[in-house]
Amino acid sequence: MRRVLAALLAVLVAAPARADLGGRPGEIFQFGANARGLAMGGANTAGVNDVTSVYYNPAGLGLLPAREVTLMRANLFEGATYDYLGYAQNKKKRAGGWGLEFVRLGISGADGRDELNNKSGGFGWSETAMSVAHGWRGVFHPALSVGVKGKMLNRALAGSSDRLIGADLGFQAGPFNTGKLMLGAVVQNAFALSQGDTDDKLGLVVRVGAAYRLVGPLSLAADVSPDGEFRVGTEYAWGIGALRAGLEDRQLSFGGGLHFRSKYRFDLALLSHPTLGMSQRLSVGYRFGQRQALAEGKSPKMQAFAGEYLANGQSELQKRDYLRASKDFDTALGIDPNVGDGSWKERAARLRRLVKELDLEAHPGDQESFRQDNPAAFMVYQVVSAWLDGEEDRAMLLAHAAAGTINRHAGYRRLLDAMGRLTGRKVDRDSILPPARLAALRMKQGVDAVYQRRFPAAVESLRDALWLEPNNAAAWTRLGSAYFAMGDKPRAAAAWKKALEINPGDEKLKAFMSAQGVE
Repeated sequence: MRRVLAALLAVLVAAPARADLGGRPGEIFQFGANARGLAMGGANTAGVNDVTSVYYNPAGLGLLPAREVTLMRANLFEGATYDYLGYAQNKKKRAGGWGLEFVRLGISGADGRDELNNKSGGFGWSETAMSVAHGWRGVFHPALSVGVKGKMLNRALAGSSDRLIGADLGFQAGPFNTGKLMLGAVVQNAFALSQGDTDDKLGLVVRVGAAYRLVGPLSLAADVSPDGEFRVGTEYAWGIGALRAGLEDRQLSFGGGLHFRSKYRFDLALLSHPTLGMSQRLSVGYRFGQRQALAEGKSPKMQAFAGEYLANGQSELQKRDYLRASKDFDTALGIDPNVGDGSWKERAARLRRLVKELDLEAHPGDQESFRQDNPAAFMVYQVVSAWLDGEEDRAMLLAHAAAGTINRHAGYRRLLDAMGRLTGRKVDRDSILPPARLAALRMKQGVDAVYQRRFPAAVESLRDALWLEPNNAAAWTRLGSAYFAMGDKPRAAAAWKKALEINPGDEKLKAFMSAQGVE
């Protein structure tokens, strides 16, 4: 004869093994959403980014690769059943997504007894939950995902029922360490209330975790909670298959999975319980649209998001909106660290450092001045371009010229000071001149150095003059002469040829080159 004990057994087999957690209201939200997560010991706080993010950590929806649905059904002891159905999909124009889930745990056909132990008819027990969640990527930081989840749990036992309501907050950060490390945290039931004849409320649960890709297809994940709960899991995924193992408070779990035709998933988990022994979970999933079998969890959808942000950043950089460009670059790299073949990673980092040093957030007037259509703003663009290319000497020289423009603005001086701090070079007050005057000064210094036979110094000064005036034929001629005096004929020839491209009528230079055997 099945009694209320059957319901208690069902709870025990699905809930964590720790005795202090078994009777906690809302344990249905700890039973698991699919066999993959359960086989890994439930350590899903940091690494989850699929439809089960709705269940484990809503922040995972910030990097949701595609639209997905998953279903899990478990036949537990004494006729108890557990069902999970989840659906999630991407946002259309930016990284992030939303999802919902339906969860049910229950048993029917139990025999009721009155206070005299007489039969009073059959009854059932059930817990039914519905949740909706949303995740955003790059809200507070390009590498941060934030999620929120609202949930409602209806409980029914015989003729009695009540309702528990709660809200979860989730966070994920990464990937770090060349795309290998993800960090996560979730606060379950940060808000909770109850309705009906009950004093129960969904209890606060805090969990933090990390997921790390060790070598190739091998990954490791771990979760911890302040109450002492510990979960750890590992997965080895290759081709269409995967093997998994986990540990949750000293209880082992195992499993594996297959995915077919780039869309269908089948996962199995075997769970151990100290009292009831082994049980199994089977889940199936479907991913809409095309899916690349990438072990890192990327997809054409997410790569498209990263590419769009990268393209937007490049466009904003051309428009000289450095603050917005920096944010778009960081968001692109936060979604995919290798976007653009990784070539923009260092440039984006340098732009971020410059924007921070200029404190453009606090000086919107500077940003507006840098966007103006005038020679001074274009000189600032040359400074930024040189800095992004790692040409620190050139960036510092151009920053002096920008600060020396006729229509001076405080932002140009802040730019010069910022470049001095970033490059470790001193600001030369005598070089704060308009570009033409600074070029003439460098030309004079170069010529003087040639006459003094200080040829390396001459090369440096004439190079500076050409950075300011790249079409100055006289500067190219003198640069060639300095190289020639140093015995560097190839560089001398290149400089003289550049001078002749600008001024092809310089017969004197042609004759000299011919006399020296330079073609």
